[in-house]
Amino acid sequence: MSDTSTVRSKRILSPKVAGRIDWLLVLLAFASGVLHPKPGMYYDSQWRVFLVIIIPLLLASGAVYWFAERFGERIQGPRRKSPPLLKEGFETTRAMFVVACLAAWPIGLARAGHPTGLVWTLEQMGVSWWVVILQMVAGIVLIDAWTYWKHRLLHTRMLFAFHRHHHSFRDPTPFAGFAVGPLETLLTFCPLLLICWPQAKHFAPMYFTAIISFVLLNLYLHCGVTYRWMERLIPALGLNSSAWHNVHHSDVHVNFGEVSYIWDRICGTAKAEEATNETKRTSNEAGLTSV
Repeated sequence: MSDTSTVRSKRILSPKVAGRIDWLLVLLAFASGVLHPKPGMYYDSQWRVFLVIIIPLLLASGAVYWFAERFGERIQGPRRKSPPLLKEGFETTRAMFVVACLAAWPIGLARAGHPTGLVWTLEQMGVSWWVVILQMVAGIVLIDAWTYWKHRLLHTRMLFAFHRHHHSFRDPTPFAGFAVGPLETLLTFCPLLLICWPQAKHFAPMYFTAIISFVLLNLYLHCGVTYRWMERLIPALGLNSSAWHNVHHSDVHVNFGEVSYIWDRICGTAKAEEATNETKRTSNEAGLTSV
């Protein structure tokens, strides 16, 4: 029995129930705008943010997919069938709709003239540049810890039904990078709401640079190929690589880190990329089915 089958046999919620809860969460996230100080501004911001997010993300995913399918070393060997691009794209689009619902809160507040925590100058931050850098590093460390433990929580019997969307893509493409369910999306991106708090200052140039870097890293983690120079450079920076994360799509009990591999090493959930392409292809053909 495969690792995913083991989790499936022990799960508490059925996929149908989890799916209904996920759609309910989408509706609740969208309906939360009625509680905004300026509901009209919230909903105007929500659709604008959604377009600003989803269009570049899908275009970038398509560009990385096109390049990866033609260059680089395939991790799981040659594809035997076409990847489920439409399914990956749909799950990504739904997830980004939820992200837009979260982001519309601080953006709607800012557009309505309310103070938020997003600032653009060091003078507004009220601290020196080196303090800003330390704050950003500390923020990345915290987000790394948050996403690791969130990911492990989603692999428990109680919540795996909400995470199964992502593991239906055993040999993912960049379109699967953010193809996760609404509950997982809310858990991952809820820190966006911190910007609503003026006292929690975020230096916008570094904040958006970190977000864009995370998006690009996630596209690489799910591209299905490796490039030797990137597999040397990225781990040297303490970050995940494509080979490292691809292991998680075939063994759901290891490599939970979404930014770095540090927590996996600390908690003993790290598994190096050892299997050859031929071995992985043979294993898949032998019946390692998706969740």
